[in-house]
Amino acid sequence: MSAALGPAINYAAGQLWALLRRNERAIAAFRRCTAVDPAHVAAWRMIGFLCQQDERRHGEALLAFERAVELAPDDAVSRYNFGFLLHRQGELEHALAQMTAAVRLRPALDQAWYGCGLLLSELGRPQEALVALRRAVELQPFNGSASYALCRACQAVGDEEGLLAEYRRIGQYDPRTARRLEKEMGLSD
Repeated sequence: MSAALGPAINYAAGQLWALLRRNERAIAAFRRCTAVDPAHVAAWRMIGFLCQQDERRHGEALLAFERAVELAPDDAVSRYNFGFLLHRQGELEHALAQMTAAVRLRPALDQAWYGCGLLLSELGRPQEALVALRRAVELQPFNGSASYALCRACQAVGDEEGLLAEYRRIGQYDPRTARRLEKEMGLSD
């Protein structure tokens, strides 16, 4: 399929290949789409999503999400994914800026609140991390990773009551994470 067929047909082909889990063909179709229409945000986002699935292609994913954010600064999901990849590369401040923009644009995006919480913890800002992680858990109460991070943040600020409350809550839906907390923090009911 050539790029001459236009962005719409190439984008549709990319979606079909992605549904069939033929990522290389999907990426090629989305790239043809962006060759014809360099401002096709959805195609850049899909290139990012698909490349993000392969550890060896995170650099390509990072560039695709960066382009999506440049083209559509109000795209919270692209900002979240761009921030996620920046975090993996150790660019904590830049990642936090992207995650913060994502939660500003879409306050119900629990993954972005979780990302903010992790980044704030790593940046030595535990009180702010606690606020972000509480919000992530409020939005997605059954995310064991966010609950675990919330317990760690409670411990970092000396909020033993909050730590025990979250630990007990985790025990009701995620016994594996509760056991991990017991082992690492010496907790028990």
